[in-house]
Amino acid sequence: MSSSASTWRGSTMASRSAERRQQLVRAGYALLGGEGAAATTMRAVCREAGLSLRYFYENFPDREALLVEVYDQTAHGLLDAVTTRLRDAPADETARARAAFDAAAQYFQDDPRRGRIMFRETLADDTLRAHGADALPAFVTLVATQLAPEQAARFATASGRIPRPVSAISGALLALFLDWLDGDIESDRDAVVDYATRLTVTILELG
Repeated sequence: MSSSASTWRGSTMASRSAERRQQLVRAGYALLGGEGAAATTMRAVCREAGLSLRYFYENFPDREALLVEVYDQTAHGLLDAVTTRLRDAPADETARARAAFDAAAQYFQDDPRRGRIMFRETLADDTLRAHGADALPAFVTLVATQLAPEQAARFATASGRIPRPVSAISGALLALFLDWLDGDIESDRDAVVDYATRLTVTILELG
């Protein structure tokens, strides 16, 4: 293939394809985070992105694959925000756990669509429910290892099983953050972060 065939207005075919993929992901994010999984159809995503179905199938085999990609990018953003904050967190274990929760709360507060994707839509959509089953436990495990670094192996999952304290904390945090983001509880961010930290410490102490 000649260079003129593979390059158009300074862009390669690969770069244009990658940009179209991100257009679809951004459109999926806007719909999933704004209107929910039921509204995130292939045609709706294409309309939002300004692309044809041809380009959808060029990048994703089906709607479910797009939902997973949107979820994964959102979850990775959460982990990036938390790990970045932890780099400068104090050595005190409880303070490190609080820093992790505060980073998470800020991440969701900065764009509430993130919370909807990770919390509400995992309850509403079968694909996201199955795919996201490990995301919150992974975050809880990250926080738990800040509180008890010498017991890190205790929180590792084995044979697909989630440790009991990680499961309990995950369920509690799901309800807490979802209700906070929905405005169903009267707490500011600091209060939610403090409560999440104390809750986690208490459950870990129960074992």
